Amino acid sequence: MRETVLKWGSQSTTWLYLLLAYPVIDFVLRKILPIPVVSSFWDEALLLILLGFTFFAFISGTRTMPAIKHLLVAFLVLGIALTVTDMSNWDASVEGFRSVYQYILAFLMGFYLLQSMEQLDRLMKVLALVGFLAALVGVAQVVLGVKTPESWVQEGEAVTTRAFSFVTSPNVLGSYMALIAPVAAGLFMKAKSLKEKGLWAIVTVVTILAMLLTGSRGAWFALAFSVFICCYIWKRKVALFLVLIGIIGAVVLYFVPETVPVVGKISNRIFTLFTKDYFESSMNGGRLGRWGEAYDKMRVEPLFGVGLGHHGGAVASRHFGTIYSDSYFFKSLAEYGLIGIIMLLGLVGQMLRYAIKAIRGMTGSPYFFPLLGLFGGLFAVALHNLVENIFEVPFMALYFWLFGGFLCALYVDQKQTKRW
Repeated sequence: MRETVLKWGSQSTTWLYLLLAYPVIDFVLRKILPIPVVSSFWDEALLLILLGFTFFAFISGTRTMPAIKHLLVAFLVLGIALTVTDMSNWDASVEGFRSVYQYILAFLMGFYLLQSMEQLDRLMKVLALVGFLAALVGVAQVVLGVKTPESWVQEGEAVTTRAFSFVTSPNVLGSYMALIAPVAAGLFMKAKSLKEKGLWAIVTVVTILAMLLTGSRGAWFALAFSVFICCYIWKRKVALFLVLIGIIGAVVLYFVPETVPVVGKISNRIFTLFTKDYFESSMNGGRLGRWGEAYDKMRVEPLFGVGLGHHGGAVASRHFGTIYSDSYFFKSLAEYGLIGIIMLLGLVGQMLRYAIKAIRGMTGSPYFFPLLGLFGGLFAVALHNLVENIFEVPFMALYFWLFGGFLCALYVDQKQTKRW
């Protein structure tokens, strides 16, 4: 028994599995079995252990990071500089720094800890199954009529029950499902046996259903556009066909009565966006108004922003009483200024660019569709950050950077003719 535990503990993959179970472990330790100290710091301890494995993988010199390393270093230096320039609000600056860079470390973990394509395939399966559990809870909430907190239901809308599972909010669950559903669909395409195809088909359908039941319009649109991009990478004719289906579907959806179960609520959520009342409420204290406030903060300090943890997020809310920006990128625009937001967008864009190259290098491989699905999920999460503070949620930020690091490592290994 002792030897078995030591064997499992000495493998980085074991700790990666625990990281993929983050939302479940965190919910249990914080809400069901709270343990003093452990409940608050278990995730930091897990990251430190994985950083240890990452350090040893780095010094072994088996993989060299490509040009993105220059952006990573520059972005880190900028963050340190912004942190030390506001000593009067040192606590907020340090906490703001940690809330960003602690999770970007997962990119290094993914890049240096990838061992094989088989390992990545197993990690994607664990990711999808944990997400499936969250989806089941979310669907059950709606079926059982669990009341959604009023702060997540907009006045005048037909939706009063939104799935939120055991994560932070319906919008976070929507983004989570937008990550999981394409991965599960990719695993379905790869599966050979009827039993395995059935499993991944169920996971795909349930996660999509859960995402629809969250009422998160940002997640819906992000996933829809992401699916289009994935199809475009795969076969352009399929992407164009999807556009046609989407146009027809939008027209049909417009005429669906609100009384129709599920579909009527989806229609109400979508077309409420185009009403005068929504625009006015959004401008007056809503999402559009908050974006305007973030932009105004940037105009005051256009190059370097107002400082990390000073606007539009959880840290700023605790220290300065500011409201959320409802956009991680607008929040970053205010805090980092133009230089920082360009670096951040550059990091995300470069990472996704490497991912596309890695996926195209796997054309014809059994792993092509799971990798394409993984890219689709990451792309959807990145898009969703345009309208939500998704990267403020620890497990979503960790998943994004971790699997982005895996895909970057895959690209590097392909470039160095180390084919999986």
